[in-house]
Amino acid sequence: MSIMLPSLNSAQLSLADVLPSCLSSLGIRQQPNALELPPVRSAVVVLIDGLGALNLSSASAHARFLSKNSSPETHLSTVFPSTTAAALASLTTGATPGQHGMTGYRVLDAESGEVLNLLTGLGALTSPSSWLRCDPLYGLAEENGITPTVVAHPRFAETPLTHIIHEGAVQLSAKTIDDRVQAVLSTLNQPGQHLIVLYISELDELAHNKGVSSAEWAAALESVDGAIKELSDRLPEGVGLFVTADHGVLDVTQSQHFLYGLDVDHMRHIAHVGGEPRCLQLYFSEKATEAERAQAVASWREDWSELAWVLTQEEVLAAGLYGDVDSEVLSRLGDVFVLAKKDVAFYDERDTSLKGRNMIGQHGGVSHTELAIPGIRLGAYSR
Repeated sequence: MSIMLPSLNSAQLSLADVLPSCLSSLGIRQQPNALELPPVRSAVVVLIDGLGALNLSSASAHARFLSKNSSPETHLSTVFPSTTAAALASLTTGATPGQHGMTGYRVLDAESGEVLNLLTGLGALTSPSSWLRCDPLYGLAEENGITPTVVAHPRFAETPLTHIIHEGAVQLSAKTIDDRVQAVLSTLNQPGQHLIVLYISELDELAHNKGVSSAEWAAALESVDGAIKELSDRLPEGVGLFVTADHGVLDVTQSQHFLYGLDVDHMRHIAHVGGEPRCLQLYFSEKATEAERAQAVASWREDWSELAWVLTQEEVLAAGLYGDVDSEVLSRLGDVFVLAKKDVAFYDERDTSLKGRNMIGQHGGVSHTELAIPGIRLGAYSR
């Protein structure tokens, strides 16, 4: 089977390159500087959840500062799947999901036999920290005399995901984006070297609820743009500022929702469904024979080939979507992946609550809109 997936270029610079490059620019030379960032006194990384490079260019009138400083030549690629838990873990560890183990939105924990929501459900594990298989880079920063700090909305402060992926960093919280910017500036005015990650979640939340084509999202983008300009204008001398995102977002109307779950040929041997609406991960029953598994894959392909790439785990690995995969991460990956080809989303019709079907903005797939993210260099990182 020929697998022609868009925009997946293993040689392209990625979100996982950002923090290692920043640490190298701060003097930790053993870290690779793939982004070729110049030496700086301190570094700030702003991660704007859901602001893909194409989202930014399409709404340039609402983000004049960021758009002026962004270009296709500086775009990065996020990781696969293009979902927040996987991407944030790649940012903080400098590793791919196949290495750090945060392999999707909903992932099977083989030990418990339960599908975990990695954004909200890691607390159910006996040892949540063991789920992340690579150490965050904050510890390395601190060992080298650099103070690592994360600034985010208070509602993220005590979540298991935050504790795991930001272990070793000072946690600062502020409700408004402007107050978070002020917290960054106040930290930079303290003695010593600093590595600061500023997390802005508001755009992604509005994209899910209203869509990236909405007036509400455009207004929020204007506020974010103004806040980043304020931060850039007030940076102390010698501080590098790098602005990026975890993924892009595309709008999917309910007319483009396709349902699964009741077709016997599709689901007879499927024990669990993970992933997200644009990237399903199907887990076979342990009792399913090789022939039964092959028959199920063939059934999905026959009925869904116009909408999705239906790939076995082996095909996903061969295509390099996860990069190098640690052997202990393999059990977390679905046996079958259903990847949206078009602007569609897939929902389980057995879920009578219709949970999630009111989401307009979607991501998780492999379209250029979802994968391309900005790589904006400001302050002492300006070219």
